[in-house]
Amino acid sequence: MPRNARLRAYLVAATAAAFLVSVGPATPAAVAATPTTSTVADAIATTTGPEATATTVIATPTIVATTAAPGPIAATTAARTTTSARTTTTPADQVIAIAKSKLGDRWAYGAAGPGVFDCSGLVIYSFKKAGVASIVGFGRLRSARALYAWFRDRGLASGTNGLPGDLVIWGGGTHVGIYLGNGMAISTLVNGVRVHSIRATTARFTAFLHTGIAGTATTAVPRTAQPTAVVAKAATVTARRVTTTALRLRSGPSTATSVISTLAAHAKVGVVRVAKDRSGRTWYGVLVGGRLGWLADWYTRAI
Repeated sequence: MPRNARLRAYLVAATAAAFLVSVGPATPAAVAATPTTSTVADAIATTTGPEATATTVIATPTIVATTAAPGPIAATTAARTTTSARTTTTPADQVIAIAKSKLGDRWAYGAAGPGVFDCSGLVIYSFKKAGVASIVGFGRLRSARALYAWFRDRGLASGTNGLPGDLVIWGGGTHVGIYLGNGMAISTLVNGVRVHSIRATTARFTAFLHTGIAGTATTAVPRTAQPTAVVAKAATVTARRVTTTALRLRSGPSTATSVISTLAAHAKVGVVRVAKDRSGRTWYGVLVGGRLGWLADWYTRAI
């Protein structure tokens, strides 16, 4: 090869070598083809090689699990709120619950608990335990007949409008039980304490004895749409009294008038009128639930 040709070949080779040194080694085809984004949903895009992509794939489930963690905490909070909710019970609810707790207990004449009862014994036991013994004569009325006479003399016996917690009389006073509502009662039969229909006993249904414990009587004068001055004038309270027993509120000053409702024992009322019946007995006109009703003086006392 001529001298000049060899020189040109040397220069070309040297130039090529210098270029390769400055560029560095070629990237492998597998690496060059690596995608720069992950196929996992919501993974973060990366351009730093396969290790960063793998890290992104692992991180995604971790983040999802962390986000879901508060779920049980919210459920626990809701459970506490539900548990702390209060329920309101009436004296009737308490009397009935106590009587039902004795279901199956056996009968014995004259027994008044705690594990053996006769019919009046179950009534007195349940009312005493519920804290309303005054409504059944403080336990002194130890027979169905005595209870019937006591309520009847106070105008609290009738054949209709029974409410839970009222008493039920059968056979003219031969048997007594506690009314549950919907035509059902609980009483001590010869085969023990049972729940049964008021029409299912051998002795025929006679009357409900209205105890007034199914709810709390409202005695405050309500505010209405009438002008304030008119209400004040119509409801001027001249005295205040309290019932000494469960007492019927009547539409007029006489036992012959219709019954509006029954007030519980120890209900406080404001007197707005006074009247006497044909026998010379005093009756008090009171406002209950926005309506004028009449109470017998001899079953109330001044406060």
